[in-house]
Amino acid sequence: MNRSLTKIIWIFLSCFLLLSPLSGKKKTKERTLKSAEGKTLNLPYSQMALTAKFIGPAVEEKGWFNWCVSPIIGKDKKVHIFSSRWPKAEGMEGWSEKNAEIAHFIADRPEGPFRYVQSILKSEMFADPSTMVAPHNPRLEYVDDKYVLLYICQNPSKPGQMRIGMMTADELDGPWLFAGNNKGIMLDASPDPSHWTHNAKIGVCNPAFLKIRDKYYIYFSCITQPHAKANHSYGYAVADKLEGPYQLCDAPVTDNISYIEDAQAFATDGKYYLLTTDNFGKNTGVFGNLILWESKDGLQFKLKDAKIAMGTLFDYWGTESDQEKLMKTPGLFVRSTSGKLERPAILKIDGKPTYLYAVGDVNLESGPVSKSYVFKIEWNDGK
Repeated sequence: MNRSLTKIIWIFLSCFLLLSPLSGKKKTKERTLKSAEGKTLNLPYSQMALTAKFIGPAVEEKGWFNWCVSPIIGKDKKVHIFSSRWPKAEGMEGWSEKNAEIAHFIADRPEGPFRYVQSILKSEMFADPSTMVAPHNPRLEYVDDKYVLLYICQNPSKPGQMRIGMMTADELDGPWLFAGNNKGIMLDASPDPSHWTHNAKIGVCNPAFLKIRDKYYIYFSCITQPHAKANHSYGYAVADKLEGPYQLCDAPVTDNISYIEDAQAFATDGKYYLLTTDNFGKNTGVFGNLILWESKDGLQFKLKDAKIAMGTLFDYWGTESDQEKLMKTPGLFVRSTSGKLERPAILKIDGKPTYLYAVGDVNLESGPVSKSYVFKIEWNDGK
């Protein structure tokens, strides 16, 4: 081989190596959110966590604390939210008192503004005030041509214990009727000492709902050990009919290693999902992030298949300077300086998750009460 041919071959190979994507390829650092700085992630981020866009307040009222939020597109094509609320004068703990209620709000578009329509459920509407008070934690669904409202209530006869109830209606404006044969109550902790829910610290709470094939599932959270150990896991109860009776499952269906709550259940693209909080950050690695649990059958949800669903408010709003200024506001509502999101809920449009709503642990508008916020999200098959 002569020198000229050798030189030509060498130049060709050099150019190929320089242009090849394998040549000098640098690992790009995976994008993280501000809340993860200095921390080790136990779960990967979902696409919606990294691309969510903060829109602004959803439900806000000067005279009320608004907390749980559950959105749905109505037959009128408007966006309806059922939210728990209680008077500002009662402070944060008013959520579990007799003046707490579940109210109906409506907007022409997912971003709002939302306006109050009516109160759907108040303590005085319960059939037995000795065992039912303070409706809270609404989850709103449309099943079998009916609107279904799940809620929790306190049981004054067993202080600290919660119960899960159901109401149904043909229209969102009502009339709303208590479901089943037990004055609306669908679930209580088991009376069987051998059952995993029997000694539940706060009973059964934080309901979510799915219809899977011809069965009806109410998902519930349950604290089965002292709160300090934070063994707050999810189970389900199943029924052949919407209004029950419901049979409790034999063991938890999530393998979380630390406290979770606030689930919404939904199905899309042939898969089932739970959207929950990660209250102390031990599941995700970041305090206050949300978890997106994925399942093929809706009966078991494993951390190995889960992702970080969302960060905190401050991952999507403002700068560090904005945050510092906000925190100096006199009388500001702050439940967690992390800006943790609670009671998350997905709004699907044309079958796809498109918006996320959640209550903020900080009032971003410098007010003294809690409110919910809305985010535009990008859904990529749960990835």
